[in-house]
Amino acid sequence: MKAKVFELAYKGEWDDLLALLRAQPDLVNSESELKGYTPLHQAAWHGASLSVVGELLALGANPLLRTKNKNQSAREIAAEKHPGRNDLQFLLIERGRTMAQLMRKIAAENPQLFVLYDGNQILFDRLIDCFGADACCRTSPDFDGRLSAAFSAITGESLTSARPFPCGDIEDADPGFWVNRFAILLRGLASRAHCIPIEKHWVVVSDLFDPDAEGWDWGLRGDKYLWMEMRQSLCHVPLPDEPEAIKRTITSAFLALTGEALNPRAEFFVPRFSRGGMTSGKVTCDFWAEKFIPQIQQRAHWIKESWCK
Repeated sequence: MKAKVFELAYKGEWDDLLALLRAQPDLVNSESELKGYTPLHQAAWHGASLSVVGELLALGANPLLRTKNKNQSAREIAAEKHPGRNDLQFLLIERGRTMAQLMRKIAAENPQLFVLYDGNQILFDRLIDCFGADACCRTSPDFDGRLSAAFSAITGESLTSARPFPCGDIEDADPGFWVNRFAILLRGLASRAHCIPIEKHWVVVSDLFDPDAEGWDWGLRGDKYLWMEMRQSLCHVPLPDEPEAIKRTITSAFLALTGEALNPRAEFFVPRFSRGGMTSGKVTCDFWAEKFIPQIQQRAHWIKESWCK
């Protein structure tokens, strides 16, 4: 059966290949004997559509795998063969899922975890806030250790505590829930964090902030700090369906975080972003209006295309 996978991927016969892999998803990372190409490498080589690449990723294709002959990832093959396909560069970036993303996935897929008036739900939201600024570039983070540390930092309690404790006005949080239920689910996802794409049922606006685009002219020095702060502030906001709604979300966050409207050609100073340098603390509206918002709208389009089967 592996030989059939290699043949279909080599020829770019995606309909037949995907039908086979839906029936046997364990074959999705099969490597060819000579060059070590997986179906994802072949999709990158052919410059396949986003829907094809997206379904391969949804079936568990691993963007970290490298070929035997040139030691290339799928993203590097796409960059070599199709240098104008920024959409492939975005989908195929060799990044794993962050703590916040894995936690949101768990909550979305296990609605029975939380009940009414549940302090664990309150704590979950606070943990998402804590991890909301996480970068999508960690290869093997200590998920257990980080969860335990964040739990202690937010609550002042240890995960080894024996009894529930107040979290909010009337709700209690239970360390046993996090140790015996949530951490087990998190550990299971962490083991395959690099094979989980951004998915429709848990995506939020800040998921599209990473990676920041290499070679961007960030405008002024305050823009990068505002980007970092905005990424965290939008870590609970579901991705809107329409491009204009995405623009309104970011424009509103811009005003909320800076106290200034996003007006063309305007520049202004934000004291908390002043970290040194000639333009320290300064924000330029042109970067946000002309570069950043269109980029997020474009990424939203790409990710939605990847969900089309």
